Amino acid sequence: MKPMRVGFSVGLVGVIAALASAASAGTVVGKLELPAVDRGPVIAKGFLDRVENPLAEIKKPNIAPYFIVALEGEARAGGPAPAEVKWDLVGESFARPVIGVPVGTEVVIKNRTKLAWTIGAAEDAKLMVGPLNPQGTKSFRATAPAVYTIGDKDAPYLRGKIVVVATPYVAALDDGGRFEMTNVPDGTYKLRVYYYDPAAEARGRASAWLPFTTAVTVATKGKLNRAEVSARLTAADLLSGPASGPVPGKK
Repeated sequence: MKPMRVGFSVGLVGVIAALASAASAGTVVGKLELPAVDRGPVIAKGFLDRVENPLAEIKKPNIAPYFIVALEGEARAGGPAPAEVKWDLVGESFARPVIGVPVGTEVVIKNRTKLAWTIGAAEDAKLMVGPLNPQGTKSFRATAPAVYTIGDKDAPYLRGKIVVVATPYVAALDDGGRFEMTNVPDGTYKLRVYYYDPAAEARGRASAWLPFTTAVTVATKGKLNRAEVSARLTAADLLSGPASGPVPGKK
């Protein structure tokens, strides 16, 4: 019998290790039930006052895209951060008002409009310098947990948030308040919630991580599994002020 080749043996060990790692990691899926909020006050008034529609109820604003969630815990890291996160500038706004980015990820902002913008971070003037030309890109690598307010000083309506966290487990909510995180190792975590509130910021109140948290346990028991999370946020949670602790993953 011919001896097994070393290369094949090492490869087999790698496959077994990968399968073992996958077997001890699960998927966290969840939904946040969000409170209904009223439309904000009129900022720029035209010729007519705003009135309620007498024929149909006006839909409440959907605030789900203004949230991100992150898992904070002591479990071992499940893998490297994504190499790149794309954030498109479309029309006169960003594709999403807020994005969550793990430390070590390169953030790439692509201008998909026909206009040139001069975007920058209010918290760090050196983060991005120079014009963002039509179909061009600006990028930076997130090296530490932080929150950046991205905008154009000549266009006050163009604003967005980049929230950098020291955990690979961060996700945005869809329009229904749902989210999903994959390859989460077994362990106990705390789900943290960040809420970007442009109306409150216009009144001088900074957006921040909410004091609200909920426990999440991932226990695959030797097989791939799903941990389901369901939580309800109240209007009081959104108005209770910033959390007193550090951002997720930051020691």
